[in-house]
Amino acid sequence: MLADSLPDIWTAVLVSGELLSADAIIPTAGLDAHGPVLAAVSSITTVICGGAIIYRYGGRLDDAVSASMQRPLVSALYGLMAYGIVVLLVGYAYSQLIRLAVAETALTVSVTLVAAGLVFSLGGLGFVVVGAWLADLVGATDPWIGLVGLGTVSALVWLLLPVSFGIVVWVAIASVGIGGPTRLWFHAGSVHVSQS
Repeated sequence: MLADSLPDIWTAVLVSGELLSADAIIPTAGLDAHGPVLAAVSSITTVICGGAIIYRYGGRLDDAVSASMQRPLVSALYGLMAYGIVVLLVGYAYSQLIRLAVAETALTVSVTLVAAGLVFSLGGLGFVVVGAWLADLVGATDPWIGLVGLGTVSALVWLLLPVSFGIVVWVAIASVGIGGPTRLWFHAGSVHVSQS
């Protein structure tokens, strides 16, 4: 089998006719960090990116909350699709730029920073939406309370549980939050005609 012939440390990806290390496209060195570092990064990026979303788009937050919480399981699927679109777009951009013979190290760093920015921005939106919904449930009107509360829960998961659980919890919360707006955006052009 092909999988048995590849080394365990890296896998290969066929990009523009060349085999490249998957580590060149998806660096995982940050996941080797200790729990407190990952917890701090999770909490800080969630609150910063989520705070930017509240500051910039706070007026549209209620629509996003209602869209996501109307069908949370469907929202989670659409949120995962949003992350998939980001990964595909970043991977495609990387493969096209590598064809232009751009310096590979600089390109890898740039693509990693852009991908991280997109993922953290999506995560911030997701955490704001779910946090605002949770704050609403307990009677608080300030979405910051929910955002900081969820950021703290996420940090505790990263701190106390293995990295894989931290990833799953972080992506699950963010996917539910971004899924509703993604679903509305995806179906915005479709017209539903009811027959009488």
